Amino acid sequence: MKDERGHAGIELALAVAVLMIPAAIAVLGFGPWSERSVLAGAAAAESARAAVIALSTTTGDQVAAEMSLNYGLDPTEMRLGWCGAEPATGGAGTCPMSRGATVEVTVEVWVPVITTPWGEIGGVWVSRSHAESIDLYRSLG
Repeated sequence: MKDERGHAGIELALAVAVLMIPAAIAVLGFGPWSERSVLAGAAAAESARAAVIALSTTTGDQVAAEMSLNYGLDPTEMRLGWCGAEPATGGAGTCPMSRGATVEVTVEVWVPVITTPWGEIGGVWVSRSHAESIDLYRSLG
């Protein structure tokens, strides 16, 4: 008969390391992803609306930059693309600022995969888009 005393502690340690740690990392990683996903959508909507009101994408850029700072993000962690331009290039695209035109913005926000007290590990860009129409009966003067 074999002596099997002492194996329960080793099995518990392996189970925690193999099963619980990846599950905890996944659960803890959901918070920043959810927060920054909502930020991307809100920044897209607010910057598009600001651009339509001011008839300038520069105003929309300022609104998105202010939202980014309010969330405590580095300016390099959010990028915008206007009217078909890719956010990675940071181009303004060709947004027609005339009555009835549609202004579209795509906002990308950097989301770390794992956040530790020592820094972030890995990450992905979360993208959200919003389109806003310029009122047909608006005075453009």
